[in-house]
Amino acid sequence: MKHLFITFTLVSSLFVSSQEAPDPIRAEYFTCSLNAGKDMDDMMKWVEKWNRWMDATDETNYTAAMLFPRYRTPTTEFDLIWVGHVKNSEMLGKGNDNWLSASNRSLRESIPVTCGESFNAYQWVAVSNFSPSDLSDSYPVSYRYCDLKEGKNLGDAYAALSGIQEAHHASGMKSGARIIRPSNGAPSDLTKYDFVLSYANPTWADWGRLVDNYWGNLNDSEAANQVRETYSCEGSRMYAGTVIRNNN
Repeated sequence: MKHLFITFTLVSSLFVSSQEAPDPIRAEYFTCSLNAGKDMDDMMKWVEKWNRWMDATDETNYTAAMLFPRYRTPTTEFDLIWVGHVKNSEMLGKGNDNWLSASNRSLRESIPVTCGESFNAYQWVAVSNFSPSDLSDSYPVSYRYCDLKEGKNLGDAYAALSGIQEAHHASGMKSGARIIRPSNGAPSDLTKYDFVLSYANPTWADWGRLVDNYWGNLNDSEAANQVRETYSCEGSRMYAGTVIRNNN
């Protein structure tokens, strides 16, 4: 297992002699628990106020979702994960300038959750065959912790991931995937891996069809073998996602 320093220079250097990958977008993650006496109705009312404030002030084209534990153990460790996305590091910085401004103090302090873990990350987005508007109100998202095989780099992983995604899509499955490289503030249980792999489907039925199709038709395919030769993953866990802000 490789222990890699998390800097943009190093992340870029991992993409050598391999398929050209898109520029990474930036994401931020907050793992949160509801405050005493608060429930998800309180959180959704706060999200409505936050969206109105964002409509008036945001210049970053910020998108966001909340993820709720579905298949992970324990399920009661926290209540939700807030995930936000922007185009690049400059937009992530501008968003923080806006969020942390003195004029936003009241909204910031009124959020009905406490977030015990926060970090940002680079994401390389593989081709998806569905749009954000296709996502159900509670769509599936899975995360796996992954390590590169000897002599492989993140560019090789992106190429292998793209290959298996193309195979899924050619089979009529709807799916999207991302390679995630945790950065500032990342917890140690993430930084000991080379990357995190994320999959999403528009509905849970789409996820189930993809799993059945993989084991029934793709497990022995060239694309699947290329993945096995490039990286291995463990610790799969799943969440139910709800889009709370979409600018796409």
